[in-house]
Amino acid sequence: MSYNGIGLKTAKGSSTSGHIQRSLADNQAGNVKNFSSRKEESQGRVARASRERKLDGSMAAHADRREIEVRVSELRDELEDADIDAEEIERRCEQLRRQLQSEAAERARVAQAYTPRNARSAGAT
Repeated sequence: MSYNGIGLKTAKGSSTSGHIQRSLADNQAGNVKNFSSRKEESQGRVARASRERKLDGSMAAHADRREIEVRVSELRDELEDADIDAEEIERRCEQLRRQLQSEAAERARVAQAYTPRNARSAGAT
């Protein structure tokens, strides 16, 4: 009752039916080739998807505004927990919001002015 060196000599006393399944440990050249080609195809799809998925301007701007508001909200929560009056909380939150917005505008300006090296070299050839 063994197949390819796998299995029991007899099913008697083993509490099994003695049915032999295909050996998953048996790596034939065809199986390895198929696995590696499928793996390469999968990696290619992932690489293409990451290249294709770029944030457009409106999505990036929205993400920046959302990040600013999250940080302002965190500051507001901290100040409210510290029992500071509402006018002072509003003043500090507005100050932080203006600071973060100016930093985001500066980052956007620098990002727009900067051209990555690989883009410069690709355009030259």
